[in-house]
Amino acid sequence: MSVRFTQSCPTCGRRVEIRASLLGSLVACQHCKAEFVAMGDDVEFQRSQGTTDLMQRIDRVLQQTQPTAPISPNASPIS
Repeated sequence: MSVRFTQSCPTCGRRVEIRASLLGSLVACQHCKAEFVAMGDDVEFQRSQGTTDLMQRIDRVLQQTQPTAPISPNASPIS
């Protein structure tokens, strides 16, 4: 069984399943027959990277907003 990835056809936008051994090669969309170069950096990869980056930014913000000293249960709220 060969390793495969999916990539959107730049012409019709439909997802095309491509064998990993064809990375960098000219392939044809089985839907519209348009030819394009198979690349591994597709939208799904970018989306997963964007999610990772977003989660890292959220973690940094949460760390910055955490109080450095424990809040006393008798402390009055700031208004």
